[in-house]
Amino acid sequence: MRILDRYLARQLLPVWLWCLTVFISLTCLIDLFERLDEVARYHVAAETVLRYYLNFAPFVFVRASPLALLLAGAFVATRLSRHQELLAMNASGTSLLRASVPFLFIGWLASILVFAVNDLVVPGTTKAYERIRRDAFRSAEAGETLENVAIMDAFNRLYHARQLDLKTGELSDLTILEHDRQNRPVKNLYAARAVWTKFGWLLLHGAIYRVGPGGALRGDPEPFVERLISYPVTPESFSQPETRPETMRYGKLRLLVIRLKHMGLDVRRYSVELASKVTIPLMNLVVCLLAFAGSTQPQLRGHLKGLGLSLGWGLLYYFFVGFWEGIGKRGMLPVSVAVWVPHVLAVWWCLRVLRRTR
Repeated sequence: MRILDRYLARQLLPVWLWCLTVFISLTCLIDLFERLDEVARYHVAAETVLRYYLNFAPFVFVRASPLALLLAGAFVATRLSRHQELLAMNASGTSLLRASVPFLFIGWLASILVFAVNDLVVPGTTKAYERIRRDAFRSAEAGETLENVAIMDAFNRLYHARQLDLKTGELSDLTILEHDRQNRPVKNLYAARAVWTKFGWLLLHGAIYRVGPGGALRGDPEPFVERLISYPVTPESFSQPETRPETMRYGKLRLLVIRLKHMGLDVRRYSVELASKVTIPLMNLVVCLLAFAGSTQPQLRGHLKGLGLSLGWGLLYYFFVGFWEGIGKRGMLPVSVAVWVPHVLAVWWCLRVLRRTR
């Protein structure tokens, strides 16, 4: 790395860390103020509150990192323009596209860090802080329902239900797919309703399908009206954070998507969440490019308008990411297209702007 690259990287890195610290602290403080009544009502110990926010911080870090980089990158690039440092680089033969490399390097490092935290840390810490919220803050609401829940047990069974009623412990449209040791489907069970009892799951109005090689059915389906089966899962198992796609590890979610496809279920929501495991970290890289490109426009160099333009581009980018993910979840476009379009367009726009800027 050249001396100039190291200089620019040292300009951006501490500002990003400072912005990140401020965003995480503000988020935790706002959440704490919302829970002060619960803390006082239930006499929650200070140690418990501290553990809650220590486990809450990794989730906030993953979400706040791109915003912190957007603000930090726009601020540093504007400051470089104001002090004529970019003009000096241009005079020495360094184009704006080349000058953006240190920003992209920091964005790349942030992307790797965010992916690692999101995949290795967030699933465990999310489980911990939601358990504290449920037990200490009494935040679980009676009668709450969860949509499209899925879980795998230790015996290679995949459970998927359209809806879970947390108050009654009842599942609607339950499908269970059993696999052998080679991960080949061997049995498929469907029940219109599944009610949790002290003796196990009472399955109502369903059928059992035997599956042979290649996924072909073996024999006729075995219908039933009532059947009591003891499975190693409970209603609480379906409501745990690690069963939600947004808090699953990448490998586990990918395996879940593959198995749900074998069951013939709609996997668009899960596929979008799987892609977001990659695109959310990638946003750190993209916002660095957006911040640099917006703040270095010749007519806005050194002015707060350049900072505002960068932030505007970044917020517009965030809007399009959410908009196109919604399109993917509704099946209006293939998931791979809907998820990647805003990122590709943002990079294309930045490269176009930087190449034509002198």
